[in-house]
Amino acid sequence: MAIGQERNIFSDAIEIRSLDERARFVSQACGSDEQLHAVVTDLLHEHDRVDSPVDRPVVAGLMPTIANFDPDEHHAQHRIGTMVGPYKLMEKVGEGGFGLVFVADQQQPVRRRVALKIIKPGMETREVIARFEAERQAIAMMDHENIARVFDAGVTETGQPYFVMELVRGVPLNDFCDNQRLDTQARLNLFVSICNAVQHAHQKGIIHRDLKPSNVLVTLQDGRPIPKVIDFGIVKAIGGQSLTDKTIYTRLASMIGTPAYMSPEQAEMSNVDVDTRSDIYSLGVMLYELLAGTTPFTRERLNSVGFDELRKIIREEEPPRPSARFSTLGNHLATTVSAKRRLEPAKLASLMKGDLDWIVMKALDKDRGRRYPSAVAMAEDVQRFLMREPVEARPPSAAYRFSKFARRNKVALFTIGSIAAALLIGSVISLWQAKVALDAMRQARVAEIEATESRDELEKFTDRLKHANQLLTSGRAYVESGDWANAHDAYLTATQVQPRYFHVWMERGALFGKLGLWEKAAADFAKAIDLGAPVNGAEFMGVPHLFLFTGDETAQKRLSHELTQSGESGSWGTTLRGRLIDNPSEQAAAEMAQQCEQLVDGEVLNVFGRTRRRSRMPFGAKLYLAGWAHLHAGNLPKAVERLEQAYEQDQNWGGHGIEFPLLAIAYHRMGDSEKALASLNRSSEQLDSWLRASLARHQGTPPIPWFDWVEFLLIHQEATELITGQQPPSDPRFAEQRELAQAAIR
Repeated sequence: MAIGQERNIFSDAIEIRSLDERARFVSQACGSDEQLHAVVTDLLHEHDRVDSPVDRPVVAGLMPTIANFDPDEHHAQHRIGTMVGPYKLMEKVGEGGFGLVFVADQQQPVRRRVALKIIKPGMETREVIARFEAERQAIAMMDHENIARVFDAGVTETGQPYFVMELVRGVPLNDFCDNQRLDTQARLNLFVSICNAVQHAHQKGIIHRDLKPSNVLVTLQDGRPIPKVIDFGIVKAIGGQSLTDKTIYTRLASMIGTPAYMSPEQAEMSNVDVDTRSDIYSLGVMLYELLAGTTPFTRERLNSVGFDELRKIIREEEPPRPSARFSTLGNHLATTVSAKRRLEPAKLASLMKGDLDWIVMKALDKDRGRRYPSAVAMAEDVQRFLMREPVEARPPSAAYRFSKFARRNKVALFTIGSIAAALLIGSVISLWQAKVALDAMRQARVAEIEATESRDELEKFTDRLKHANQLLTSGRAYVESGDWANAHDAYLTATQVQPRYFHVWMERGALFGKLGLWEKAAADFAKAIDLGAPVNGAEFMGVPHLFLFTGDETAQKRLSHELTQSGESGSWGTTLRGRLIDNPSEQAAAEMAQQCEQLVDGEVLNVFGRTRRRSRMPFGAKLYLAGWAHLHAGNLPKAVERLEQAYEQDQNWGGHGIEFPLLAIAYHRMGDSEKALASLNRSSEQLDSWLRASLARHQGTPPIPWFDWVEFLLIHQEATELITGQQPPSDPRFAEQRELAQAAIR
């Protein structure tokens, strides 16, 4: 297992509520690594044993072994009613990757009810103990109404460290606000208290590094809601102080935090570069969610991308303002979010525009030097908004905009300065130099006009590019919510605003592909290629098939050739599929089959003369591509074996079921006509099932990922013609599917 990989997968998986979606994610993320899959599955099983987990591990790169963990011994040592020091265990309320939390009754010297946190039996590695003691020391250093307090600490008879803290019977921040239908003012008042608690921690030299709504519990005291910041399990000390005498080894290239709330510097995976302003960023995300009902980058999107793409999104992509993000939620979700804040959607959007937008975006600035300098500064700005006073978070000042302008237009400003100097010198020295000065001024004027025209053109281009990127961001948000009409409008406008920008055509082509509008998709991808789009990225998965399906065999041949030439980089799925659809020679197919077998084995992959690490491709897709390559190479028994395995062993990958036409072709070439016909019939049944599922959606979208769908249709047609000698019968449901898709974008 790669260092920290199991931790990353576990941290992402616990954020997924649906068990089916969670299992699918884990299967895809672990690929063929059975040991990794077993570790993550065991951790998730332990995590799900209780209804209200409060100790969820979030540190990538820190995972104690569970090989010697004995569940029977674990329950025997911590059975309800047993004593841990002077504390009687009454109820288990939380369980995470390596910690347990109990409600306990203190027996002496005073009687009171407390929370007791203890390391699980079998998890006492040096790293875990060091993290545990750092958390205990961090909480013990703090004394604030909005931070759970530590009362005691000790070690059990079996050598397991524990500490005792204030019992907080609370509800996670967002759940409390939504259940109580708190309006925006009440939510902001709670947020100010949270900022003050974080400021207290910072003054004690402690950075939380995992601030999020589930780590803030809200409890009622005398009818007043009191937020409590919890879970300092991955704290970091500021400066030279140490939270524990144990050495905490933070592994190289580990990412600490929860992706949806993580600052750009945390995504850089460098402990040296994280300070209190990282917590300010997380506070900004929490405020964003309190206002708009969603995080800047949705969990669904972050869960759907690879590790490097996730880090790139966090570090480089500018999130939309809360009011703009709210406008993309769709009518139903926007109405639900507004109702929980006791406002109409239009009024809620209007309330966020302006000061609240600027407060949030100042906290979320990629440049941490432009964020709030402290948590209390952010709290004070929120209070200014509540008191209807001017806030400090405003659009960039005129001086700041001028400095940016000056850096862009050094030549023009220098020319203007030269003109002024020439005029001054000419007037002081003598009248006879007036003619020289006038000539210089005329020349400078021409230069100024030319510089101004260049500057204006550059600013117009920059504005168009920025507008196009904003439209693309909106389009992605609409796609995520299934709002095809608004997504299409956003992409259409983007192509009009910046028609020389290949991204606008590529993303609109992907939208048409998702809807099954093949001719439109092929035209947009062809335009993107003409504008210089790199063809070996994941965005071009299935594009060669698209050209072939729409009858442009020349474009398909050219693109497959380019993928062959540029195969040393980019997406493996895009490259391999693009070459296999081009009917490669047996020798070339044999080489690809060998490469695919390395993918299946999960070893380091050496393709095109370059060494690659294990692919994140789903296991079923690896088996499928291996079977396809063996079929082209003439190794028919191995092709049948891999294709059957793809169908039987990985039912969670998106293309599950597209193996049947390839199996039919393989059996036909082996001379087994009975099995060939049976596989073709299964392919036809699968086609019928998918068409019915597509029409049931009332939008006509392909029932599986569009690139898998068009590939299946091409190979099903080939198999039908090969085995029956006839083309597949025309099916009117394809026309109905297209009409529904056309209607969905109107």
